Amino acid sequence: MAIKKTNKKRFIGNRVIKTGIAVFLTSAICIYFDLPVIFAVITAIVSIEPTTSDSIRKGIIRFPASAIGAGLATTSYYFLGVTALTYTIAAFLTIILCQKLKLQEGTLVAALTAVAMIPELHDHVFISFLLRLGTTTIGLTVSSLVNAFILPVNYLSEIRSRNNQHVLELKKAVQAEIRNLLFAKKERKSINETSSYDVLRNKVSRTEYLIRSQRREMRFHRFKMGNYRRFHLYKQTTNFIQRAVLHLGNLHYLSSTLPLTNYEKELLVRADRIVRTTLEDTEAPLNDEYFKFIDELDNHLRSNFTRAHPVNVYSHDHHHLTEKSSLFYELVAFFDLVEDLHYHLNKRVTKRYWGNEQSRST
Repeated sequence: MAIKKTNKKRFIGNRVIKTGIAVFLTSAICIYFDLPVIFAVITAIVSIEPTTSDSIRKGIIRFPASAIGAGLATTSYYFLGVTALTYTIAAFLTIILCQKLKLQEGTLVAALTAVAMIPELHDHVFISFLLRLGTTTIGLTVSSLVNAFILPVNYLSEIRSRNNQHVLELKKAVQAEIRNLLFAKKERKSINETSSYDVLRNKVSRTEYLIRSQRREMRFHRFKMGNYRRFHLYKQTTNFIQRAVLHLGNLHYLSSTLPLTNYEKELLVRADRIVRTTLEDTEAPLNDEYFKFIDELDNHLRSNFTRAHPVNVYSHDHHHLTEKSSLFYELVAFFDLVEDLHYHLNKRVTKRYWGNEQSRST
């Protein structure tokens, strides 16, 4: 079964829904206890993060940052009153102190707290300062609890979909590099365009970020063993793809003007065809043509090493591995990973097959 492209996006994401719930709960609590609503709501809005771990980690940073902003606002108001200079000093010093104290992720909420509370200050500045800390705490707590217990993130389906897409993009990127070598030219890109290799590398990095986020999120929730197995399976798939992309990068930076023989060009043409048939349908069994081609590719690589002449005098431009040897080494290593990826994706199919064979034999 071939890998299909899936692009389904929801109109309203879970993060937007959780933000609305956090704002409602925060404002309801503040109204019930007759507390200022605006500062708690601002904190709740900016504290909703993609994962529970991010919300808790950044909440620990945002609380002292908000305290700094509130403290500077009350101090500026005490000495200057409500003036343009009061707003300027409060915002400027809040940003500077947050940067110096390495509270960068709390700079926004701290600066908003500082400038928003100045018009609300009256004679009892210390009480106002405590109120701002209290409402900030309410906003942080509510947003963290909403993040943890309401619509917790689950990236498993997205990771699976992205991995499927990466396999197709890997096929196209490798074919592009092989054809560049065959026709002795590189893709000409404008300043704003990037190569297919660079695009794929960035997308795989994003998938790795989702895997790390999913692993952190699983620490805060009870999970089913089936979900854990799926996570481990998708993580291994991404690892294979990432390693294949590394070899693709080595191919990408090879010179496109290598002096190739007719036989070597034939090997590259066959490699292009093998890549297409192998990665388009990862559930199809690897046929005899594939293994015959890999043997020929491996033998040609070995012959390149054998023909290498010993060098008695070394110069600055001497390389122990020629670019042609590097080309075929990277191809062998790439197909080795493709084979591992193929068997990895077909573990369940293989188990079902052997189970049926054993039942027939008995």
